[in-house]
Amino acid sequence: MMEDMYGWMEKILRASGAEVLPSRKTLEPMGDATHESGTARMGSDPKSSVLNPYCQSHDVQNLFVTDASGFVSLPGTHGITTWIMALAWRSADYLAEQMRTGEI
Repeated sequence: MMEDMYGWMEKILRASGAEVLPSRKTLEPMGDATHESGTARMGSDPKSSVLNPYCQSHDVQNLFVTDASGFVSLPGTHGITTWIMALAWRSADYLAEQMRTGEI
């Protein structure tokens, strides 16, 4: 798959007039530098999102998803882990308060 990916990438670049310089073809280990996202959209409307703004499932009250799957997109790679951690902390604070008040 990696060879196919590099092959197509080179064909596309050459077709667009880019100069393709010699490079080392490598594949990073799965999860090394990625945060899979977009599979459980976060939002306030249950009709267009899976999670509420606290990463809590609209449909399953005691389910919280605190990874990057709630993001619609990623703005790059810098700071994403910190962003995920901050949202997880916010979700945990919200969950603790919900448990304290007996909501969950």
